[in-house]
Amino acid sequence: MLLLCVAQPVFAIKPPQVLDPDWQIELVLSEPEIVTPTGCCIDHDGNLMVVECHTHFPPEGYAGPKTDRIYRIEDSDGDGIPDRKRLFYEQGQATMAIAPLEDGWFAVATRSELVRIRDSDGDHVADQREVLLSLKTTATYPHNGLSGLTMDAAGWLYVGQGENLGEPYELIAVDGSKQVGDGEGGNIFRCTFDGHDLQRVATGFWNPFGITIDPSGRLWTVGNDPDAMPPCRLIHVVRGADYGFQFRFGRAGTHPLQAWNGELPGTLPMAAGTGEAPCDLIAHGDRLWVTSWGDNRIERYRPQSRGASWSSEAEVFVQGDASFRPVAMAAAADGSVFVTDWADRSYPVHGKGRVWRLSRKASASAPTESFPVLTAAEIETNRIQNAAETTLDERLKALESDDVFLRQAALVGLVESNQLAAIDQGALRSPRQREALLTGWRWQELTAPGSISPQQRDALIAWGLTDIDPDVAFTALRWATEQRCKDHLPAIRKLLERDSLSPRLFSAVVASIAYLENGSAARGVRDPAREKLLLEFAANPTTALGLRAMAIEMLPSESKLPTAEQLAKWIVQANDRSLGVQGVRMLVARGGDDDFAQLAILASTESVDLQTRADAIAGLARNAGPHGMVLNQMALPRQPDVIRREAERVLKQTRQDHSAALPHREDLDRWNDLVGSGGDPESGRRVFFRTTCVNCHSHRGRGASTGPDLTSLSGHMTRRRVLESILHPSKEVGPLYVPWRVVTIDGQVLTGLKLDKAGVGNSLRLQGADGLIFEVPLADIESQLPVAQSIMPTGLEGTMSIEELRDLIAFLVHPTP
Repeated sequence: MLLLCVAQPVFAIKPPQVLDPDWQIELVLSEPEIVTPTGCCIDHDGNLMVVECHTHFPPEGYAGPKTDRIYRIEDSDGDGIPDRKRLFYEQGQATMAIAPLEDGWFAVATRSELVRIRDSDGDHVADQREVLLSLKTTATYPHNGLSGLTMDAAGWLYVGQGENLGEPYELIAVDGSKQVGDGEGGNIFRCTFDGHDLQRVATGFWNPFGITIDPSGRLWTVGNDPDAMPPCRLIHVVRGADYGFQFRFGRAGTHPLQAWNGELPGTLPMAAGTGEAPCDLIAHGDRLWVTSWGDNRIERYRPQSRGASWSSEAEVFVQGDASFRPVAMAAAADGSVFVTDWADRSYPVHGKGRVWRLSRKASASAPTESFPVLTAAEIETNRIQNAAETTLDERLKALESDDVFLRQAALVGLVESNQLAAIDQGALRSPRQREALLTGWRWQELTAPGSISPQQRDALIAWGLTDIDPDVAFTALRWATEQRCKDHLPAIRKLLERDSLSPRLFSAVVASIAYLENGSAARGVRDPAREKLLLEFAANPTTALGLRAMAIEMLPSESKLPTAEQLAKWIVQANDRSLGVQGVRMLVARGGDDDFAQLAILASTESVDLQTRADAIAGLARNAGPHGMVLNQMALPRQPDVIRREAERVLKQTRQDHSAALPHREDLDRWNDLVGSGGDPESGRRVFFRTTCVNCHSHRGRGASTGPDLTSLSGHMTRRRVLESILHPSKEVGPLYVPWRVVTIDGQVLTGLKLDKAGVGNSLRLQGADGLIFEVPLADIESQLPVAQSIMPTGLEGTMSIEELRDLIAFLVHPTP
């Protein structure tokens, strides 16, 4: 037995800043007494148990142990601060989490095993070890296997599984029950405390590192690493749910058959976006606490009721510098919270580490609020899902609800009660019921593959692909694609013949064909197979013009094909407004010399429709100098009104000051009177794409991603609300778009949006209000804190005329092609 009295560190460690005045933080342990800690928990005697990981990418010649360790940290003098550690257990590879069970047992999750360990003879060293679950797979990356742990009052032990690089796997319980998969993404499973009756709870995660049960029995998780599809997610987990991510469709998260926030039929939304690389969460007081490894902070979330589920927004609670890398948390009986700290941005084990203790100050008043109890909607959801007396008709009726979580409960009830098999698919008149039937059988195949034959599956998919409802057809297409059912390719292609094919379904059809024909999807954001198909659609003169326009819209701006000359030729030949919109947008987005040259030609081509010519003129605003002659010609009185007006706007854009005649931005009523109603959405689109708006925002796939995508504003915000957000951009800043104020050691103060994915480089990349990206070496940073002021600059209303502002608002609030 190793027994150590913990010494105070001999070097100064700057503590992270606590932003709640009622709380304080203190250092409990640091290297060399603790190194690279991951999971932690409080045992039944109130002692802190900490996992010390030595196997996470150990460098060559690493002097540490060859396996991981678990220490029991005791409070020897009763002051509430652990100060003596004992080696409790030494075994395991890539150990991620630990949680107390009954009778002195602890559950421990490593990459490839879930075990339980116990000290049976009272010597404070684990001498019993039992394997509960074994993950059989060829994947070996340390932290995308088994991870987070929690348990509920009913005797279920929950464990997360990461995306596993999309490799086939078997998760086998001690009683022989098992779950299998091969690319569906991350999952949450559950089994009994002794490793029996393994069940899949939910799917569609990336790496569900942290899992917790709140005091009312809800299951929550945080998903680590979103690759190219931020944000990371705080998720309210319910049984049988699909949260959208599938590794088989690429790790970037941007594939048309992946969802991140419930965008696709059969998927559920997140509760909130979190900071980068969240590793753990706990329910504490009236909020959920989340550690953000990549943003060097601890966040808190106060749940807000949203039907049968919840939403929230991030509140930064503790903010550290680049060396603060919080991983796991454990709440003690006195209300304090212990936090493990990886203490370095390096992924390989490095010999550093800390444990912190957060506690309420003695002067702070006692908390009065507690975690939310179950709402009436949640109670009804539980009845619909679980009650033995719930009838088939009741569940079918619940599938009509606008509350996606109530529909999910009805779906799970149908599956688990075996009512799904009793449904006559021909009698289902509601699209949501037909969608749920397909989703239910898809879940059945994932969790119990032998319960549905390939013939039954193919018959259901064929039935769904012919459905007139796009969501039903989409659900069938997604199922066929993930199961690589190539026999359905003719029916999938036939979807392209529909009269009113939505962009979402068109994109999914193209992605499905590319996947089924190539057998895989690209790992990154761009997929050459999809782009090849899109180019074929765009170039084919026999393809419907609407489909050609959608194909151009979905081609990435980075694509070198079609050439600028080809795009301009298609625009002239088709003389179709929808194709003209997308062709010009792509030329502007690419912004090369050839692209601007073709825009100048299009602006002057009288056979092209006037709105498309005006779009081309607006596009020249970003390179007006070389094309001044064209712009001046287009501004002549003999030109059609729409052409002349757009050319005048571009020419005046950089040399006219409108601010003198404008009211104070606090006078919202007067501004509302000035802007008034009306406005031209087509002209507003041009304002959006030729002004600073596009430097930070995107719309329908074009533009920057620094700020929110504004596509979804159409039809969802009032004119007054949009106007207010322009006049007062800092009044309501979404948690994903909170700027950071960085102070360097030489006194510079810099503000921008963080662009780093997980904070693992040597510099911090930010984007300023001017849209320019800059870097700050981590070694030069004295402090970094989020700020309340939006990165969106104030005074935008003074950079355009009232008419332009009116048009811009009309574009943002009204649906446009």
